Amino acid sequence: MKGIVCSGKGEGKKYIAMDEYKKQIEEKFNFSPYEGTLNLELSKEIFDDLKNIEGINLRGFKKGNKFFGDVKSFPVEIDGRKCALLLPAMSKHSSVVEIVCGEKFRNGLRDGDDVFFFFEPFEKKGVDASFFALPHCGMEESRITIYYDSPFEEGRRDLFCEENREDAYLKRFIGRDAASMIFEGEGKEEYKKLFEWIKRKGYSIISPLRKIKYSCLNEWQIEIKIKRE
Repeated sequence: MKGIVCSGKGEGKKYIAMDEYKKQIEEKFNFSPYEGTLNLELSKEIFDDLKNIEGINLRGFKKGNKFFGDVKSFPVEIDGRKCALLLPAMSKHSSVVEIVCGEKFRNGLRDGDDVFFFFEPFEKKGVDASFFALPHCGMEESRITIYYDSPFEEGRRDLFCEENREDAYLKRFIGRDAASMIFEGEGKEEYKKLFEWIKRKGYSIISPLRKIKYSCLNEWQIEIKIKRE
């Protein structure tokens, strides 16, 4: 995915330096953020999709008489470096996200330069949802597709229905822990990466794989059981 480097007002540096945000980034992304951000302008379609995808929430807080809002975040990789992509809930910049990393990032980059980033797998709390589903055998997909066989071959799957039909049934998602992977295109590499990540983490899979389509992004999602101490 591509973003275009643009200048900010230096506010990101001020916010990342706050312990309330900094400690959450350290806890959820396993790196201590450099006190500065890289601003990237995304296409409106990708930015709008990210606003509609549940990410990792950095909780807002009150300091004195001022409230600092929640920040939606996603793990990404840029040039082999682990980073976090931030969408502040109260941002005034349309289509602009902020990238934080464990080191200074902007060296050598100028406004207008292209930066390519890739989403990493992450865990999140799923949402409760009910919808009508149509059993299908083949390659067809819908806005939400649930796979009982490989998503890349003909097989059994359930397709999302806009309305109840005689051959449909009511399907429910329960708000359990879920592993997520955001991608563009077919998603074969991301599919492989997601399952390798689940195995490495030692999580148990407790549901069929599902694919959620947005306007231009897609999301692999599967419910998992996490061993908590």
